[in-house]
Amino acid sequence: MNGHAGWEGPSPVFADAGALGWMLDDLIERVGQIRNALVLSRDGLVMGACRDLSRDEAEYLAALAAGLYSVANGAQPHLDAGEVRQAVIELEAGLFFVVPAGSGSCLALLSEAGANAGLVAYEMTMLVKRVSQHLAARPRADLPSSGAG
Repeated sequence: MNGHAGWEGPSPVFADAGALGWMLDDLIERVGQIRNALVLSRDGLVMGACRDLSRDEAEYLAALAAGLYSVANGAQPHLDAGEVRQAVIELEAGLFFVVPAGSGSCLALLSEAGANAGLVAYEMTMLVKRVSQHLAARPRADLPSSGAG
């Protein structure tokens, strides 16, 4: 286990998912307005998650975050307004943020209803700046061919 509930073995994308989980837990504790946080590769693989997320919950949120970021990034050229800095979904009971977090990765979190969105976004940015060199997603290795042919 990497020290986080529901997780078996190391992450396939990020070798030190436990350390990344610790940083996410620290963010949640310091800000106090965040329910869940995770780091994902831009294709939706979980790289690390806070201790309160089960593996299934983390994988679902990673897929959701990857899709949201992809849609925002795809709209960027048509909007002619520069790079995507964050994508946000406002829900009745909270805000879901996705920000780029390094080469090929994103930081996603769900805040409480009534959270200070500016503070949450600022703290996300500061975390990304502190650890961005560690957040680069490794490219997936090509699988060997079956040899048929």
